[in-house]
Amino acid sequence: MPSLLKWFVLLLGFSFSGIVIYLLTRKKINEKNTLVWLGGTIIILVLSVNPHLLDSLAKIVDVDYPPSLLFLFSVMVLLLLNLYQSIQISSLHDKIKELSQYIALRDAEDHTGRREHPENG
Repeated sequence: MPSLLKWFVLLLGFSFSGIVIYLLTRKKINEKNTLVWLGGTIIILVLSVNPHLLDSLAKIVDVDYPPSLLFLFSVMVLLLLNLYQSIQISSLHDKIKELSQYIALRDAEDHTGRREHPENG
């Protein structure tokens, strides 16, 4: 890997980790997601410092072109993140649905006057 590209990837990795930490301090991203993104950043930094590691890994899994192995891992990680986010969104959707149904029932009880008040026993 050319030296300039190596430094660029290192700078990119440090910048990305800084952005993730900034988002964590601003509470724009939770701790669980921060660990995933920081793990990705660590992988970027390790591969940028030691690019021969990717070559060795490509030889182990019998891939002729090492960057294609990197793209394969990147796509797999992004698919897993997308699946995880979909699971979280589905869970939140169900909770919002239950909460809105509960509020609608409470409002209907208030309108009909059938709701028992704690003061009335």
